[in-house]
Amino acid sequence: MAFYVVSRGLLRTSREILERNMGVTVGALQHQQQQQQQPLFTLLHSTGDYNNNRLSVLNSNCPTHLVGHLMSGRTGVIQAVRQYSKKTVSAATLRRDESDSDSDSDDEFERRRQNANVKRSERGDSEFWRRKMRTLHRIMDVNHDGVISYDDFSLLAKRFSDLGHLSPEVAAEFTDVIKQTWEEQFGEITPYNLVNAEQFLTDLHHRLNDKKMAKRIGRFLPYLFKAVDFDHTGHLDLEQYKLFFRCLGLTEEDAAVSFAVIDKNGDGQVSLKEFVHLGRQFFLTEDDTKISKMFWGPLIADH
Repeated sequence: MAFYVVSRGLLRTSREILERNMGVTVGALQHQQQQQQQPLFTLLHSTGDYNNNRLSVLNSNCPTHLVGHLMSGRTGVIQAVRQYSKKTVSAATLRRDESDSDSDSDDEFERRRQNANVKRSERGDSEFWRRKMRTLHRIMDVNHDGVISYDDFSLLAKRFSDLGHLSPEVAAEFTDVIKQTWEEQFGEITPYNLVNAEQFLTDLHHRLNDKKMAKRIGRFLPYLFKAVDFDHTGHLDLEQYKLFFRCLGLTEEDAAVSFAVIDKNGDGQVSLKEFVHLGRQFFLTEDDTKISKMFWGPLIADH
């Protein structure tokens, strides 16, 4: 009879301990749901320590089969916690991945927007630059038919060579440079390759925004200078600059106006270095305050 009473007391005590244990664990889970910022591993660690302490008390007071029963209950609780943890972590990972994906999409959108802005702000987009290039197209259209052909290019170069101030070797180099410039800028040499003003602007715009091609702009300029530098001083005076303009098909009056503008120091001379610099700057700059805008004569009227 005494053994029966003791056994019932132990069972009642074990059941109360198990209920309290389960209550504490469930409370911990509810607290975790309300406080998601608490790391999940902390909950698992604290739950495991609590159960281990409780089980050490039971081992000293309860029969083996009751301890096993409680261990089974503890395992079920921990498994539930782990399943909840996996779901929570998976959801957090999914949200983070979606956030990363959104961030990547935003970054890609920003890159495309910046690229679009770069394209809109490329060199050669100003109306002033286009006006300069239309002026040059008019000069290179030697036969005045509205388009430039390789024949126009060659005829313009021949005007400078025929002045007779270039040595045979330099004249041959000049011819090669003119041929290479046409092929690089306008393509093959055929009677059917005709370049109108808009195509001329498009080709030069592409050349201007290609770093390698932009470096080669104006390679023919030193030959133009040497062709009109008939006294070989390395400087052009007003009379020689008028000769330069006559070869371009422009008037001496235009030459006088342009020379007065580009002769910055007023010494009446333009050096080879100044000549090449101003000639290249005409292609490269969009600053309408630069004196290089007068290098090829007065600009045509605005469209």
